[in-house]
Amino acid sequence: MRVLKYFDDIVLKTTLASFLAYYLSDYFGLKYGLTASIIAIITIQANMISSFKITLERILAVILGVIIFIFFIYLFGYSYLSFAFFILIFMPLCVKLNIIQGFLVTTVIATHILSERSITPSFLLNEFYLLLLGGGIGNLLNLYSPKNNNKINALKEKTDRFLVLILKNIAETLKCHCTIIEENTIFKSLKKTLEKGRDISLLDFDNNIFESNREDIDFFAIRRAQFKILSRIRLYFKRLYIAYEPTILISEFIDEIANSFQKNEDFTPLLLKLDELLKYFSEFPLPKTRVEFENRATLFQILKEMEEFINLNIELQNN
Repeated sequence: MRVLKYFDDIVLKTTLASFLAYYLSDYFGLKYGLTASIIAIITIQANMISSFKITLERILAVILGVIIFIFFIYLFGYSYLSFAFFILIFMPLCVKLNIIQGFLVTTVIATHILSERSITPSFLLNEFYLLLLGGGIGNLLNLYSPKNNNKINALKEKTDRFLVLILKNIAETLKCHCTIIEENTIFKSLKKTLEKGRDISLLDFDNNIFESNREDIDFFAIRRAQFKILSRIRLYFKRLYIAYEPTILISEFIDEIANSFQKNEDFTPLLLKLDELLKYFSEFPLPKTRVEFENRATLFQILKEMEEFINLNIELQNN
């Protein structure tokens, strides 16, 4: 039953919110109870913070919109002309004030006013209660949001597996001066995994305001920075023409980084080894040809990129 995978918490919360809002508005004797149901539906957002923000926007928009609509009713009466001028003025105003989320609800309330052909305190209270009921139920249900720890942890593991694979491939490419066939596919898969991990961790952070921590967000931010480093190193291969002793040493060093990464070992000792490698690199005989000089410069850039890669990993391990 593939269709069942679409019945997530958003669908269930939306269904329950619309039912409760309509039922309670009818229970309390409010007119236009379906409006409360609609408000509840559009209040259910992907995260709690945005739903609270949107509810506030709607309240401000309704107050402003009703005042504007009353003004046009005073000028043109309960007519189509009043409604048209109201839309003409109110919509750009909502955009300007950044309260566009309240435009639709306010327009619905304007149609209620036209239907009633009167604006009494009891009618205004009825509309306010509809707004309060729909928004309140939507925000209340949004307080429940399942955590995505298992998904996030799985994406973390997948990210690290891709990074190890890319590091191994870089080491192999330096050693044999060859291109790994699956290289492009691996980079694309890692990018997609990082984006998915970032999106889910941000969603989790916004949905759990009482237990918020940025650990998962920071993880994917650092891994994304490391991905960019490896993407740059990938481009350096186009400038490498020969393989000689320093190339082999750097290849072995990157392979060691991959092994430490795979075992989740402390990266600090790798910085010391990198310093030794840079020192050895600087004492190596000067290049005799232009090709050797360009290769030496490229290999030095790769080492500096790996230094940044290691430092980022140490930062993540110390968090």
